[in-house]
Amino acid sequence: MITQERAKLNVWQEYSLTKDIRLRNEIILQYSFLVKLVVCRLMPNYKCCAADYDDFISYGTLGLIDAIEKYDTSRDVKFETYASIRIRGSIIDNIRKRDWLSSSLRQKIKRVETAFERMEAMHGRPATEVEVAGYLNMDLKELQSALTDSYLANIVYFDQLVANSTCQHMLANKTDLPEECFEKKEMKQILAGSINKLSKQERMVVTLYYFEEFNLKEIGLILGVSESRISQIHSKSLTKLRNSISKVIR
Repeated sequence: MITQERAKLNVWQEYSLTKDIRLRNEIILQYSFLVKLVVCRLMPNYKCCAADYDDFISYGTLGLIDAIEKYDTSRDVKFETYASIRIRGSIIDNIRKRDWLSSSLRQKIKRVETAFERMEAMHGRPATEVEVAGYLNMDLKELQSALTDSYLANIVYFDQLVANSTCQHMLANKTDLPEECFEKKEMKQILAGSINKLSKQERMVVTLYYFEEFNLKEIGLILGVSESRISQIHSKSLTKLRNSISKVIR
């Protein structure tokens, strides 16, 4: 075991000095399992984003290569941790670039989200889907379809924020300009402030899902509610976070 660890260290030391493509390919093979782990976690949330397993693996592999090229062996950070963040970020960024939401669908999502906010403000409680469908004069199935699209759009948005704003000490690059460091710190503060505005239950779901990496079923067991209820809380939390963050960074 010690011999294997030394061999790994020697490969990293040699690659950091030579940037030999042969060594890089050796490291890619060695850590390709990380790509599969991240993909298996993300895929259930992105079923409707016009991307399949092979697409995810390709995006993740690009992130792994990026991590290998930028990893600083002198920093006290495990490569597995650093690479997992890069892999996740690469997948999310490429999904976002596909722009799978049409402008008309974006408008519909905005209408639905605004309707939920207005009705909650009017009644002082969360609005039901039936109430919002009636308010918008929309078929219930059409509303539910829009909510699914809204959920996916908000996951892409929030996942990207988390990937860009968490563990910045791990992702920081020595070549970052002072203003870049400030922007990263500021976004992290905005994200934390927006999460703190959520209800206790919503904060718990967001924290467990994004920062402790529990899945929705596991969170349901912890909070003693169904997986579908956790999905609803998650969706509502993401909508609130997106609206809150958008107001700050406009």
